[in-house]
Amino acid sequence: MIIALTTVVAAVVVAASLAYGDFGGDADVWTNDAKFDADYTVISPRVSGDLVKVHIEDHDRVGRGDPLLDIDPRDYQVAVERAEGMVAAAEANLAEIEAQLAQQPAQIRHAEATVRQDDANADYARADAERYDRLRHNGNVSEQNAQQASVNARAREAQRQADQATLESVRQQTEVLQAQRKGAEAALAQAKAQRRQAKLDLSHTRIEAPIDGIVAAQSARVGAWAEAGAAQLAIVPVHAIYVTAYYREVDITHVKPGQPVSLSVDAYPDLDLHGHVKSLAPATGTTFSPVSSNDVSGNFTKIVQRLPVRITLDPDQPGLDRLAVGLSVETTIHTST
Repeated sequence: MIIALTTVVAAVVVAASLAYGDFGGDADVWTNDAKFDADYTVISPRVSGDLVKVHIEDHDRVGRGDPLLDIDPRDYQVAVERAEGMVAAAEANLAEIEAQLAQQPAQIRHAEATVRQDDANADYARADAERYDRLRHNGNVSEQNAQQASVNARAREAQRQADQATLESVRQQTEVLQAQRKGAEAALAQAKAQRRQAKLDLSHTRIEAPIDGIVAAQSARVGAWAEAGAAQLAIVPVHAIYVTAYYREVDITHVKPGQPVSLSVDAYPDLDLHGHVKSLAPATGTTFSPVSSNDVSGNFTKIVQRLPVRITLDPDQPGLDRLAVGLSVETTIHTST
């Protein structure tokens, strides 16, 4: 009887302990729904072309700035040369307009001098015609001489008006040339922009590593066509690996950033790692699911949700170089610390 009673009491204690742990009384929260992650970078060319050189293979370690792929640069070199020619033509056109503008003051002064000379000639011819007209009335000159003087006065006046129009045209030409200069300056700026774009496209034929890491998912092959924007490989920054652990919502009550974490890697049972909680996600994993989880039928079944928790590994631990993205890991957060 005593043995049976003791057994029942022990069972109750065990059950209570398990229940207490399940509902958040334990200072340590554990999950095996966790894996190593890294913010890897997918490498895609910014220009299209034939691949002429592949500098790396899968699993190669690369540093920032190391060459990865070379795209045939010849078409882009031609584009740069064509852009250089357009810039030279635009510069020549602008220089010609500037030269014409520089000549305008002299041409205006010349036209003004011509008009002043015409004014003097016209005034003299008009006075001469009036004198001949008086002499004709007095009978001192012939009708023909008087007519010649009158025709000469009208011709001088016509010449003055023509040269005055030329002066106005020369002045207006300055405004026309100034407008043409603005257009030429805009054309030159556009040509230079096209040259910069052509040089930029040419520089993109050499693809370099943007970060330190290890090459993965490398599909580039010499002779293959590389389409702009199409992924060719990825670089995984293994030095910046972290853990994403999916904890049940009933386990995160006391979880806060900065708390220490113990980690056990499935692939390496002898490897004990340590880290700390970096942050808790603002939403559960199902929140961003393309299929809504709303149940409007009335047959509601409550499902315990899981919240992603990011865990940062402590630096300078032995075995960090053995880790790989995607490996399973068990994590224990010590919430009492």
